[in-house]
Amino acid sequence: MGTSRRHEGNSGRSVLRTLFASCFHKRPGQPPPKAPPSEGATETDSGDSSLHSLPVPTINSNPKPAPQLSIREAPPNTTIKPPDIIMPKAPKKSKSATKKAAPDLSAKGAKSKSKDRSPLKTADLESFCSRYFSAHDGASSAKQQEADARKKQLEAIFDDFETDEDKNDNHDSGDPALGADSSMRYLEAVGANPADYSLLVVCEIVKATTIGEITKEGFVEGWSEVIETLDASVKPDLATQKRYVQSRMKQVSHDPAYYKKLYQYAFVVGKTNKAMAMDTACAMWEMLFDAGIGHEWKTANVNWLESWSEYLQEKFYVPPPNPDAAEEGKWTRTVSKDLWNQTLVFVNKTLEDESLGFWSEEQAWPGIIDDFVVWCREKGIVAPKAKDDMEVDE
Repeated sequence: MGTSRRHEGNSGRSVLRTLFASCFHKRPGQPPPKAPPSEGATETDSGDSSLHSLPVPTINSNPKPAPQLSIREAPPNTTIKPPDIIMPKAPKKSKSATKKAAPDLSAKGAKSKSKDRSPLKTADLESFCSRYFSAHDGASSAKQQEADARKKQLEAIFDDFETDEDKNDNHDSGDPALGADSSMRYLEAVGANPADYSLLVVCEIVKATTIGEITKEGFVEGWSEVIETLDASVKPDLATQKRYVQSRMKQVSHDPAYYKKLYQYAFVVGKTNKAMAMDTACAMWEMLFDAGIGHEWKTANVNWLESWSEYLQEKFYVPPPNPDAAEEGKWTRTVSKDLWNQTLVFVNKTLEDESLGFWSEEQAWPGIIDDFVVWCREKGIVAPKAKDDMEVDE
């Protein structure tokens, strides 16, 4: 398998260096109620003499006669009307009385109103508000001054690595950036190697979007976030940056979450448009599945990285027609983001079960991984799946 893995090109590390150098010039109311009608105005027949001759009743034979009520005789053919009730009129209010008194805005009026307040409480409230806003404004101002000073320091460091050639290359875009040579000098200054995983550590910090280029905006913003996370009082000089890069390089081996983050970021800097070239992906896999960082893709009986590389070259690599020529071969397949991420999932599964017993055709693995499992069984790298395991219980 070692022979089949090699082709007329460089190793994974030399491919990465070539890729790094090739990126030199790349940029990425209701109404009132009515009065009730007057009670019973009736017509009286004056010809009825019984109306005047009705006897007055007595109570318990009391000799004292009751007072006799007489009704004044009305002329014939007339209607008796009740007397008109005249309601007293309410006195009219003068216009001056209906107008509201205007507020007294004079100093005398303000003084009289302030008597209802407590001068001590008002003064305390004003003093509290003044102290609160003064302290808040002062803290914000001091924090902003620290941020501005930090930004100037980081910009000065970036400017030290930027060459005239970098400025000329980025003259049209107006976005300052370090080219491949300047980026390599910066990587060496902070103790990183462009041929191993430490390249990805620095790229993730400075928010690089491609290999071989570091923008000024990403450099300043990335390191500002790091300093604020550590301690705002830390100086963002090269010595601090180097110490932080070294600590992150050590973290890769014992922090699975950070390793996964770094693995996923490798696709960001290695892709072209929406996919990564297969030769770049192979170099990245060789870099990330390395025993030196505690993430070797190898089990007791199978060297998975070697088998994976051999399978990819056998299926998707076309060698040059003339082996003696300097022409390189071509890859017929690229690596999508889904394939890149699912490869890490598959790697972790194989480290737990090198027999590939976890795999089944019903699972949603990418087609390349499905074919790789079949290829491994055909090559005898893993034992074929037992017939009993292939039967489905009813």
